Amino acid sequence: MFRATNPRPDIVLFEMIDQQSDADGKAYIAALDALAERREPVILIFRVAGFINQDHEIRKQAAAWFKRNRDRLDVFAKGLIRVDEGHRHDDKDRDHSHDHEGAEDSNFVRMLPFAVKRADSLDQAFDLARNWPSDASF
Repeated sequence: MFRATNPRPDIVLFEMIDQQSDADGKAYIAALDALAERREPVILIFRVAGFINQDHEIRKQAAAWFKRNRDRLDVFAKGLIRVDEGHRHDDKDRDHSHDHEGAEDSNFVRMLPFAVKRADSLDQAFDLARNWPSDASF
């Protein structure tokens, strides 16, 4: 399931939970496009949980979206908070490891023009978002 909501005027929440259908993939790309239309930057909270099986084509489209919007990401986003809730990408009974301790130093994160933080829960993510510094330098 993919869901995009706007719980506060300065927060956009993307939730990717369990199996991703074709409709979920299309909704994800549409949500990214809607994010790019914003005139005031928001904190993007990205929550992932469960068995994530996103179509390869959707991953390619999302990567192309980030590449296409790279130079203007800071116009509509002032930061990203990732909430990992034990997600996995295969059918093995184990969590998918992204080296979460180094999640703030990945190649993807290094290309972003704003701070990226990790939270263990949505509550923690909302606390981080509420206290996000105006200069975004943690």
